[in-house]
Amino acid sequence: MKNSAYTNLEYSFQDEELFQLALTHKSLSSHNNERLEFLGDAILNLYVSERLFNTYGNLKEGKLTRFKASIVSRENLHRVAINLELSNHIKLGKGESLQGNSILGNVLEALIGAIFLDSDYSETKNVLDNIFKDDFLKLVEEEELKDPKSTLQELIQKQYQSLPIYSLNEQISDKKENQFEVTCSVVEGNLVTQGIGNTRKGAELNAASNMLELIQK
Repeated sequence: MKNSAYTNLEYSFQDEELFQLALTHKSLSSHNNERLEFLGDAILNLYVSERLFNTYGNLKEGKLTRFKASIVSRENLHRVAINLELSNHIKLGKGESLQGNSILGNVLEALIGAIFLDSDYSETKNVLDNIFKDDFLKLVEEEELKDPKSTLQELIQKQYQSLPIYSLNEQISDKKENQFEVTCSVVEGNLVTQGIGNTRKGAELNAASNMLELIQK
């Protein structure tokens, strides 16, 4: 099997032997992927830490650590490996199984180490950007946008040493619902956004989310 079969990986190895070694479990041979796994684990942790640090400038160490842990967890690496269809190509010894263990995730780490040795860190990051794209999008949706008011407050406090201001504009009533309109203002940055919701809190959350989008542009 040629490594070009890994269309989801979006990387073609120059060294085919290195690629095959990354797929070889210790149950099959003493010449196996354990050293590559060790290297890949370190590279993955560096990559995730670096990307989180550069992406979430307003988050403290504790939340960055929690974010990283969720991405590099055994469960998540297992899921990513399944999406890459690695289970179809791992080379196991007789009687060994992929059930109830961390072999899939370990092979993914070995492949990361192999890609690094086959290319460089910059190219490895490009591959990892593709592999973990959904994980970082999920963090944005579940953590940043889950409570945009808290995220915005931390950001404005850090940048301007002040707080965003919310003011109620109007309440529109009809037969079906009450609708609130709120203005969010960052005076020091001369920034203003509007938010609409069925409750005042919902309108404030919407206005804060719009403000985050405005700031990030």
